[in-house]
Amino acid sequence: MSSTLKAVSLGLSILCATALPASAQSDETRNANTPDEPLWEFRIGGSVLNGPDYPGASDTSVQGVAAPLFIYRGERIRFGEYGVARAIAAKEKRFELDVSLDAAYSANSDNDGARQGMPDLDYLFQIGPQAIIRLSDTGWQSDGRKEWRIHVPVRAVASTDFTSIDHAGYIAEPQLIYQRKYGGELRSSWSVTLFSTFADESLADYWYEVPTQFATATRPAYDASAGYISTGLRASWTKELTDKFQIFLTYQGRSFAGAENKDGPLLTEDFTHAASIAFVWKAAQSKRPAQNDDF
Repeated sequence: MSSTLKAVSLGLSILCATALPASAQSDETRNANTPDEPLWEFRIGGSVLNGPDYPGASDTSVQGVAAPLFIYRGERIRFGEYGVARAIAAKEKRFELDVSLDAAYSANSDNDGARQGMPDLDYLFQIGPQAIIRLSDTGWQSDGRKEWRIHVPVRAVASTDFTSIDHAGYIAEPQLIYQRKYGGELRSSWSVTLFSTFADESLADYWYEVPTQFATATRPAYDASAGYISTGLRASWTKELTDKFQIFLTYQGRSFAGAENKDGPLLTEDFTHAASIAFVWKAAQSKRPAQNDDF
């Protein structure tokens, strides 16, 4: 499946599927409605995902992961919060430039399907710069917080079977995000994200190319092209059930109408669905609070 079920994605990002920005705030910007969060936390979580094996695939699979998660909420360095690691390189009130990570599950080609007999798809890991533009942010008020943001990540993609690592290509995924957060003793939030995905030729080949030696009567040889992959909508909801236990739900739908490689034999679906559920237990945390309001 794709990187966006961050959703979407392997381990840390699936465990925390609602991405939040990370702009440092001084104590002067905090108010009585601002929740307190520790400077660092250690969490243990698990998730289950049901989705397509790769973007536009008709084959789906259910995959799960359990992983520890360390969160650090510093002034300039943030790690692990909602599946994103970032070192803030530039920050203004409405603009940030940071470094972000993402990942995606592997896919087995042994089963019946469009890729039967072809090499398996490995795990994908991504890293690259991300621009964040805050269109609107109410800050924490008595009824919570409302935000509109644009995220523009551009990431290098590497594939691995954990015995070797190969460069797979580059991906860009501009996103328009609305997020609603609620404070109180047990906080919650939901978000809706509209996004489009673009890939270079190398990554498009990784997903959609059919080399001559793997061509069949129903799967002709195909050379994939760089360009537009899909447009999707992602809805996420998270809720603290107790002060130590948290649940995350995510749904994602993607349309492949007009995709650059829609005429290829491996991009078989016009629309795909994916969903995940995750639980996180907060095992330990610092007594010192974080000095920002990005919660």
